[in-house]
Amino acid sequence: MSLLDYPFALAIFCASSFVGSVMFWYGSKDLRTAYRILTNDPNDVQSLGDGTPVEVEGIAQPENGVLQSPFTGSDCVAYEYEVKEERNSKNGRHWRTIDSGRNHVPFRIEDETASALVDPRAADFRFKSERSIDVRGGNKPPERVREFITANKDVDSEDRTLDLKLFELKTGKDRKYIEKRLDSGESVHVLGEARYDSMAGSEAGEVNTVIGHGENAPRFLISDADERGAAWRVAWGGLPYAFGGVVLFGIAGFLLVGSL
Repeated sequence: MSLLDYPFALAIFCASSFVGSVMFWYGSKDLRTAYRILTNDPNDVQSLGDGTPVEVEGIAQPENGVLQSPFTGSDCVAYEYEVKEERNSKNGRHWRTIDSGRNHVPFRIEDETASALVDPRAADFRFKSERSIDVRGGNKPPERVREFITANKDVDSEDRTLDLKLFELKTGKDRKYIEKRLDSGESVHVLGEARYDSMAGSEAGEVNTVIGHGENAPRFLISDADERGAAWRVAWGGLPYAFGGVVLFGIAGFLLVGSL
C-alpha cells in the first residue's frame, strides 16, 4: 500500500502535516516564552538599559489618568472586552463572539527601585477574566451595558419581545458581556523592550525609560500577574495549539506507517 495509491489518504496526510506544523509552531512559541519568563529573573526598573529586551514585575500606576471599563465602569489602565451571543445550529447551541475590542492608556510600572513608563500599544494582553455579565434574551441589561449597546453600532439591543396580544414573547438571545482589565494598583508583569526617552521621567523615582514594542524584543506581553502567574497564562494560551499539533502529527504518522 502506498499513499500515492489512495488520494484521500494522501490529502489527509498532507493536511494533517501542514496544519499540525503550524499549530505546533504557534503553540511552542508561547511555551518557549513561558519558559523564558520562569528561568530569568525580572530586571530592576532602575537598571533598565536602552534598546534591550527586558522583563519587569511591579505595580501598575496611572500616568495621566485612567480608563473606565465598558461593562462595570471600573478604573483601569487597560482592558479587553468580548460580547458573546448564544446561537443554535444543527450541532446544538454554541456561543459566538459578535463584538470585541480593547483600550489602554500609558501607565507606569513601579518596583522597589523606581518606576518606568509603559507604552501598551502593540502589546499582547494576557489578563484574567475579571467579570462576565450574563443577560437572558429579552431581559434588560444593567445600565452600564445599555450605555455600551447604545454607543456601539455593532451590538443591537437584546431586550426584544414579540407582542402576541395575550402575552409578550421574549425573542432576544442570551448574551455574555466579558471584561478583562488591568486595574490601577494591580500587580503587572511586562515583557518587552526598554528604550531611553528623556521625557519619560520627571519626578523623583522615575527613570527616563519607556517599555514597549521593539525589534530587539521577541515578544511584548503585559499580564496582570506576578512572574509565575504571567508564565502560566502564556503557557496556557499555547498548550491547546501545541497539543493539537501533536495529535495531527500522530494522524499523519499513522497514515505514513500504514503505507509502508
